[in-house]
Amino acid sequence: MKKSQWLSVLMTSVLLTTAVSASVQAASGGSKAPVQNTAAKTAKVKEGQASWTINGAQATLKTIEIGGYKLYALGQLTTALGASLTSGTGSVVITDAAGLHTITLKAGSKSYTVDGTARSFTTAPTVSGGKLYVELSAIVYGLGGELYGSPLEILSAARPQGEFSTPQWAADGTILATLEGDAEQMYKLSATPGTYRVLESDGQASGFAVSADRSQGAFTDETGQLYVINLSNGQIKALGTDTSVKTDLAWAADGKTLYFVQGDKQEKLAKVSVDTGEITTVLADKVENKSELGISPDGTKAVYIVNITGTAKNDADSTEDSLTVDYSKAGEQLYTLDLTAKDAAPAAITTSDDNKLYPEIANDGTVTYLSADPNGNALNTLKSVKTDKTAANLQLDIEPNWIEQAGSSLVVSGTAADGSSRIYSIAATGAKTELFRTTESVSEVAVSADGSKLAVTINGKLWEIVNGKAVQLTK
Repeated sequence: MKKSQWLSVLMTSVLLTTAVSASVQAASGGSKAPVQNTAAKTAKVKEGQASWTINGAQATLKTIEIGGYKLYALGQLTTALGASLTSGTGSVVITDAAGLHTITLKAGSKSYTVDGTARSFTTAPTVSGGKLYVELSAIVYGLGGELYGSPLEILSAARPQGEFSTPQWAADGTILATLEGDAEQMYKLSATPGTYRVLESDGQASGFAVSADRSQGAFTDETGQLYVINLSNGQIKALGTDTSVKTDLAWAADGKTLYFVQGDKQEKLAKVSVDTGEITTVLADKVENKSELGISPDGTKAVYIVNITGTAKNDADSTEDSLTVDYSKAGEQLYTLDLTAKDAAPAAITTSDDNKLYPEIANDGTVTYLSADPNGNALNTLKSVKTDKTAANLQLDIEPNWIEQAGSSLVVSGTAADGSSRIYSIAATGAKTELFRTTESVSEVAVSADGSKLAVTINGKLWEIVNGKAVQLTK
């Protein structure tokens, strides 16, 4: 411990002893008689110490055992938590580092308050050897912290709680995730549990998309207005003033252009300059229901899905009784588009009736996607389609439920025959590397820019995975 920290603990002990002495003297009518440790008269005090990991750092705290309970030196505990401590009129007041929570207690009294709300200790704070000892969990939780993990560790700020979704990585190694609820909030969480901040809290970050270098995010509000946010400092700027409907945002690799599906009926593809906010129509073929827009890593090609609905037919008189709907060609089909050629026509590369999810397009135009049986009678498969429409299944020992392009590799998650969830990285050569497995059900995955880290959601909770080791960031 640094000299300044020892001095802080020493001064805290002096303050606490003075406060306790004043409290006892006041209770006895101001008598100057020596202060006695009344708790020590009724129970034998056993001194010791305990080591804890607090906010990722090791700390050793003095302890006493009294009446079967272990109490911790309050001065050392508050210093390790980064909290402040003051005393006066017989009471001790502890405030967390952010100034959000306050605990008020008295030596020898089981009654205390947290943010003005009455609470009760199991064992009253006890003075021993000139130091005040308290229940550890009561102080940690009262200051907004948390005991978590196995073995247990201490966080001075508790992990955020709720259902989280759509994890994505920022360039600085933090993870972005959305807290679901009546008003969605976007959180920015670091690898140290309990370290986070709310990035966007107005519930307007619809369709949030992160640039290839993870430095920028883009989203629309409820009016269709586009915004870009600097993921380092949180600064937000509007892109132009256009308020048409925009969905399926997708960044070009250079971070200077943002593509999207445009229109009330999702009938156009467009792009916007991040520098000027100018919007340019890329494709206006009047084909409706476009979605799942993706851009190749080199920015030269696009892939998207068209949801083809039934075709209405009737007789020459257009009577209601003659109206029929032909669903024979209905379903989802994949289209690609050359972004380098002016007025290029989209190319349909599939005709199959399977559901198509998470399409990814490579620089050579090959599209990989998750294929699902529309009737639910067959397992999901991973398919690739070349520019000549040649399709093939990628052989896996899992039923895939998610895919994402990560550089030249493809990251796939799915369920194995034994019920476990597994995540693989598949190289362009077809070589497969297992990144993580768990007995829990993984619903979403995000890969860091360098491919070395994963962010996953399991039952609505966010986890970070590095070298196969998982750390739970939310609860």
